[in-house]
Amino acid sequence: MKKSTKAPRAQPRRVLRQWTLVTAFALAAAWAAAADSKAALYYEDALVRYEKKDMAGAIVQLKNALKQDKKLLPVHVLLGQALMASGQPAAAEVAFDEALQLGVSRSELIVPLARALIAQGKLQQATDPQRFSTAGLPAGVQAQLLLIKAGAFGDVGDARAAMKVIEDARALDPTAPDSWLAEVPLRIRARQFKEATAAVDKARALDPKSAAVQHQAASILHVQGDLPGALAAYDKALSTDPAFTDARIARAGILVDLKRNEEAAKDIDELLRTTPLEPRGWYLNSVLAAREGKQQSVRASLKKITDLLDPVPLQFIRFRPQMLLLNGQAHYGLGEREKA
Repeated sequence: MKKSTKAPRAQPRRVLRQWTLVTAFALAAAWAAAADSKAALYYEDALVRYEKKDMAGAIVQLKNALKQDKKLLPVHVLLGQALMASGQPAAAEVAFDEALQLGVSRSELIVPLARALIAQGKLQQATDPQRFSTAGLPAGVQAQLLLIKAGAFGDVGDARAAMKVIEDARALDPTAPDSWLAEVPLRIRARQFKEATAAVDKARALDPKSAAVQHQAASILHVQGDLPGALAAYDKALSTDPAFTDARIARAGILVDLKRNEEAAKDIDELLRTTPLEPRGWYLNSVLAAREGKQQSVRASLKKITDLLDPVPLQFIRFRPQMLLLNGQAHYGLGEREKA
């Protein structure tokens, strides 16, 4: 790839556009110091790759930039984002921590850092009242952080604590649908479908076009066994956001249940293409392969699941019964009874 010899002045703004002006100016100053260096060219190339979703290439170039200068704030931040997008949350945590130590505003990175911990299954750490205190953070960031904590509390079964922080987030921003959407999984787990539907209705009133609203509405119908209604709602979610992985997995699962194999295969092919590290896609692929008598493909798909899930630390998977069940089923299908 031919690289410019000039400092990439325009591109950094695309990465910084969601940050506060104060942080943007601070990072711009850090960038200016490296404007004529090799690090700047590596960063420029990494940014282009990142926006094209070439995360592997972006990570290589960002690491090259850090070899030139380990103190470039934008590089550490983008590296953390790229690592998260490529399914490497532990490495992303390190990058975000380094950026914080170098001076990036806590308000800019506390939410992605919490998400990196959640992605590793470090749920208790993500709810640490000291490390993830909301004190001094802008209201919008506080609300985001509280909802991440709500998800963590919900995953460990502390519904009361989850609802408390959801209500705190809602008080900070009553016009945002996110707090209502965060309530839905808690209500579903408690089999409180009336309350779950009411929360979806509140979120829909605030954001009628939201794919997330349609997805949660579909989830309520799905768990109650209304497959046609759920399928229609998942269709709406994916028409709004074709990259909505959970909605695509759920729709593919319903199509498999309804034995609409050709339609299911299209969703599954898309899942395997866009999210090859998603074990649920491989499981659905194994089901279709079994129906077609393709035993070699079945075993290959099941082996892919165990390869993905066996190395996952227990602290991550212990709170995710669906993943535990999926891995057990895969080992069972492979004839590995003790592992199952």
